[in-house]
Amino acid sequence: MQWTHEQSPIIQSEAPKLLIQAGAGSGKTTTLVGYAQHHSRLRILYLCYNKSVEIAARGRFPRNVVNKTAHSLAYAVYGTQFSHKQTNNLRLTDIARAIDTQDWELVRDVLTTLNNYMASADDLIERCHFPRFRDRPMLTSAQERYLKQALAAAMGVWKRMTDLQDTAVQITHDGYLKLYQLSKPDLSQRFDCVLLDEGQDVNPVIADIVRIQSIRKVAVGDRHQQIYRFRGAEDALNASWMAGAEKHYLTQSFRFGPAVAHVANIILSYKGETRKLQGLGEKTLVKKALPAGLPHRTYIHRTVIGVIENALCLVTEKPKIYWVGGIDSYSVRDLEDLFYFSRQQRDLVQNKKLLRDYRDYAQYVEIAEVSQDSEMIRSIKIINMYPDLPQRILALRSCTVDKELDASITLTSAHKSKGLEWDFVGLFDDFTSDPLSPDIDQGRRDDELNLLYVAVTRAMKILAINSLVLSIMERYVDALDPGARQARG
Repeated sequence: MQWTHEQSPIIQSEAPKLLIQAGAGSGKTTTLVGYAQHHSRLRILYLCYNKSVEIAARGRFPRNVVNKTAHSLAYAVYGTQFSHKQTNNLRLTDIARAIDTQDWELVRDVLTTLNNYMASADDLIERCHFPRFRDRPMLTSAQERYLKQALAAAMGVWKRMTDLQDTAVQITHDGYLKLYQLSKPDLSQRFDCVLLDEGQDVNPVIADIVRIQSIRKVAVGDRHQQIYRFRGAEDALNASWMAGAEKHYLTQSFRFGPAVAHVANIILSYKGETRKLQGLGEKTLVKKALPAGLPHRTYIHRTVIGVIENALCLVTEKPKIYWVGGIDSYSVRDLEDLFYFSRQQRDLVQNKKLLRDYRDYAQYVEIAEVSQDSEMIRSIKIINMYPDLPQRILALRSCTVDKELDASITLTSAHKSKGLEWDFVGLFDDFTSDPLSPDIDQGRRDDELNLLYVAVTRAMKILAINSLVLSIMERYVDALDPGARQARG
């Protein structure tokens, strides 16, 4: 392997703490494989971002590397104990039954507090995990009472979740991961080094597991690809426990050419980034639309509802569709059940839990409005939009293929597209939040710019930008050349 001048010093580093800022498509995993090969004497844990990365890594890394997600580590210790009472997610109705209330605002606050706690590095559930009053320096006496009630309820649910005998309240995968973190695991008996992948998007609970280890630490990621801050993720690349780390940068992207790199650099310039991403891949075209006649195309969307809306439009062409993460990860089956529920066709509802949780569709709508649950609100909008929804979903399923090589169209959200790449990529026009708006706060501004950066850097041959990216590029040119806007007419 011929290593670049950026990769070689990383691979040969003996630093006890190593920090790698890796731009999109810059050979991050290849560099880590080189590091593992060079340090063959070390027992290395490659802490993967998700299960798909773990599976892909198995065939690439040498034998001195064990590939695991944090959940995999935790499952071996705690997950197996709770296998009889595990669930993917706790629903609002689960919390309502656990705390015996129909106060849906309280239910929502308890669920949010619980999720925030399980993603945190904290030992106890405290007021910092309750988000609604977080920015209020002073609370009224009524608000203080409500806060104490919500925290007490959250503590009660957590106690029942972690009780092996209490099967009425199930535990989530994040729940047994939290138990693992609270146990302060020492990995030094099994490993000499930990490689932390996607360090910019690590939950505090996972970051804390790495932080407390006494072994060599290598953190790799791209701060501009931090897109899960809304879930409580933090940038471990800038964490205090990585202070003093030896720093390196991978700026040469082999995925795409200069044109896509130029678009990416324009987006990143609005975050103050001065270190340019270099497009060293094959020539990539940037257009306003993908050309007709392509054997395969990928559409990247801002939202799940955007994916479904686009799919419902495309289905009339009878394409072969591949859904990143699978069609059911986009809540299509739940939508169908909810449609029948809204039409009082209860016998057609497959997920009977829906019938147990809600008296009728009117109650579902009421809970959605009171709790402002985005998934529920999104589902209601789609049902109102498509009175023939079951027929359209049936047509969608008949067009769906299991293997991407068999597809003519790939559909994905920007979040699910992270780490992937395609020849021909089009950005759907549901990126409606303008990150350059003067009304947007700094955190959300960076989140939206990061998501656009992730989306545009998935393309290897042709990138079709949407109206928002085009607008950002035009404003960039206008800032450089004030006469450009007038010249465009």
